[in-house]
Amino acid sequence: MSQSPEPDRPEMPDSFGVSNPDYPFTPIAWAAVVEQLSEARNYWISTTRPSGRPHSVPVWGVWAEDAFHFLTDLKSLTATNIANDPRSDVHLESGDEVVLLDGQFEQVPLSAAVLDAFNAKYEMPQMAEGFPAYRLELRKALAWREDGFPSNATRWRF
Repeated sequence: MSQSPEPDRPEMPDSFGVSNPDYPFTPIAWAAVVEQLSEARNYWISTTRPSGRPHSVPVWGVWAEDAFHFLTDLKSLTATNIANDPRSDVHLESGDEVVLLDGQFEQVPLSAAVLDAFNAKYEMPQMAEGFPAYRLELRKALAWREDGFPSNATRWRF
């Protein structure tokens, strides 16, 4: 994604104030969201079990090559769920400086750039090279900050 996506207001119930004209839209810059994604240490991945039950797990990940990536063992429940249904969400830990990513994961070759990003961020052990990489193909992203909500509630579609 070489150029920034266009921001717009997310759809939320009227009670959240997003559509209230008293709160003019002041979108968060996509570059600020990318910075937040790059600097985060932990991410929450939500997948769906074959039974339909949700599965959420914290993972280490990186923003590299214009996308979110994480690694996991092919035998993990997360990998099994993605193989069955790649639609997933990724959330950062903060409830005050929110970033939500919605899309689907694709297993991809572990590129040197992604491995370098993991090694720089986490000092990953060599065994990480044996894990498959998963890249999130974004469908939508949401972000907002408690300070400034609902004016800064922002959505990007991809």
